[in-house]
Amino acid sequence: MAPEEDAGTELLLRSFERRFLAARALRSFPWQSLEAKLRDSSDPELLRDILQKTVKHPVCVKHPPSVKYARCFLSELIKKPSGGSVTLSESTAIISHGTTGLVTWDAALYLAEWAIENPAAFTDRCAVLSRSHHVAGRGPAEAGCLPGAPAGS
Repeated sequence: MAPEEDAGTELLLRSFERRFLAARALRSFPWQSLEAKLRDSSDPELLRDILQKTVKHPVCVKHPPSVKYARCFLSELIKKPSGGSVTLSESTAIISHGTTGLVTWDAALYLAEWAIENPAAFTDRCAVLSRSHHVAGRGPAEAGCLPGAPAGS
């Protein structure tokens, strides 16, 4: 990454970090700058870096913002073009007592909503659902392809 591109990315990350930690209105975030950077950048990790500076920031892990604020922020962030894969990851540290009933389902709904709004991201693609334990009648993982997708893709 060129030095000027690196500096621009750092400014953008710092802007997101400060606004998120201050719980500023989402309309005050530099969304257009982010979209431009995602279109023009050679850095595929920009969205991951924004997550590290916001919802995964040590202050937010220790003192999380309201669920509504975090959900609205993530909903806006996931709408941005990334051209890469979509991964849902969860940590038992942020889930109530190691259960998945309080986080995963909301995340799945938002991911499904995004997928419906962005069908091109899934055209000719396969999805793999991994399981950490064996479910009766099913193996430890399932794969499903969308119409037109070759089985091995």
